[in-house]
Amino acid sequence: MKIGVIADTHGYLHPNVFRAFEGMELILHAGDIGTEDIITSLESIAPVRAIHGNIDIFPLSTRYPEALALEIHGVGICMIHLFISVRTSPVQNALRNLHIGKLELVICGHTHEAKLERKEEVLIFNPGSAGRRRFSLRQAVGIITISDDGRFVPEIIYLEK
Repeated sequence: MKIGVIADTHGYLHPNVFRAFEGMELILHAGDIGTEDIITSLESIAPVRAIHGNIDIFPLSTRYPEALALEIHGVGICMIHLFISVRTSPVQNALRNLHIGKLELVICGHTHEAKLERKEEVLIFNPGSAGRRRFSLRQAVGIITISDDGRFVPEIIYLEK
């Protein structure tokens, strides 16, 4: 299964997202969506699961949860916009509703910096920002490929030509 991972669009979707997400079976948006139009545009590519971020006010803050836990081909995933620790209450509350063996991947946003790092025995995946360029950071999205046996490979895709 191929999953597109995106965050920090802030109401703008980089045009290269459509090419980067071609063939995705699911898209996960890790918050700071900005407008519902972003979700609608992404849904033209694949089904979308999203959480709200710190800039997402009503109605986005009521349509999308603060944290989301899901299991895909046996991989335990939690998505939260601002990641501090797997022990924070939003992460723990999301995980309570998911009956998985263990948490393996946390998807987050907020910093606008694309990054993969291991922390607290889980892989933390921030796809960066696919909105307008901010700071000196490159615009990016992520892709996760999950095999039927539960192995997964995350990668960062930079959106500039």
